Amino acid sequence: MTTRLLHRNLLAAGLLITLPSLLLWNCTRSSEPAWVVGWRATEPLIVPRTGAGAVVASGHLYAVGGIRGGGLEQGFVKSVEFAAIQPDGSVKDWRLTNSLTVPRGFLKAVSFNGFIYAVGGETYRDGLVLLNTVERAKILPNGSLGPWESVSPMNTPRRSPSAVIAHNSLYAIGGYNGLFLKSVERAAILPDGSLGPWQFLPANLTTDRYIHGAGHVGDYIYIVGGHIQDIGGGKNSTEWTKVQPDGSLSPWQVTETTRTPRFLASTISAGPFVFTLGGFQDGYLSSVERAQSLPDGPLTPWTDAAPLPQPREGAAAAVEEPSESGADRRIYLLGGSRAGDYLQAVEWAVVNNRGELGYWASPASSSRGSSLQPAAPAAPAPARPTPEAAHSPMGVNAPPR
Repeated sequence: MTTRLLHRNLLAAGLLITLPSLLLWNCTRSSEPAWVVGWRATEPLIVPRTGAGAVVASGHLYAVGGIRGGGLEQGFVKSVEFAAIQPDGSVKDWRLTNSLTVPRGFLKAVSFNGFIYAVGGETYRDGLVLLNTVERAKILPNGSLGPWESVSPMNTPRRSPSAVIAHNSLYAIGGYNGLFLKSVERAAILPDGSLGPWQFLPANLTTDRYIHGAGHVGDYIYIVGGHIQDIGGGKNSTEWTKVQPDGSLSPWQVTETTRTPRFLASTISAGPFVFTLGGFQDGYLSSVERAQSLPDGPLTPWTDAAPLPQPREGAAAAVEEPSESGADRRIYLLGGSRAGDYLQAVEWAVVNNRGELGYWASPASSSRGSSLQPAAPAAPAPARPTPEAAHSPMGVNAPPR
């Protein structure tokens, strides 16, 4: 069709569009970003880590402690590294910063009001030692950390607890101290970043939880999965509580079970969505599930989300909250282990407003599909610091530190 004939036909149809504007409209449409389901790789960690802590704060991604292999005596990590988050979501130039006061793995890391806190875990000191200690470091303007300092210790050691900050308080939930724990304790975060004394709360979990996960949506805390003490394997149960204005918790209530039982998974919340990623259950898992927090507290049924590029357990997860412009949230997944391999990989995905995991790409790149294709689950071969490693008599009998 000639340009003149096309123009005449458009006018005859009552469409007041000139050919240049039509071409511009087509060009604009073709250049719009496209949504691609999947994960993107970014610059790997300096130190391979499983059972580490991770946070996003002040425009940086942090990896805290963990275990790097090489036998338990050498495996516990005290190093901390950080990288700047780029506008496109990638991270760049991992650098080491001030180390923890003690090597610790299977800890939890959280950030609040310019500080990062490392909670509980385990170390090696002439045997496995379970930790009740908590330390914090100030985030400096360039993203590095000031010296780590001890703050108020918990009332009991907790290996692989979950940790949540809500209403200016730090909550430590479940874990292992020689027994799998149902208990929850809380410490107020003081204006200078130190902690008040820890107090046990009367609202215990409905079941013991160890190497489990936690999500936090508004005033609600969600606890997902964990290890079954007597028979092994993972749990698929999920429970929730509401944080009251005084910092107390409402009684825990059971909600929707996950599709796959799992332990040593990574659990994170982004907006109203809770995700559980990977873990172990009769093999290393790459599957990802999501559920949405309902206004009255329970979760919607769990559904599948974009799987991880490779099966793994013990990875650390962190979420970047949206900017004032309302950009989508981004989830970062760091390290982990599989069949004796300790990983440096770092991957990220955007969480859109439907709870899907992916990223926005130009039409040229999106036509090639996801940059990371999920791998088939590996055969079970848990050559790692297993849950049983924490059951050592040295670990059980060690005094609180």
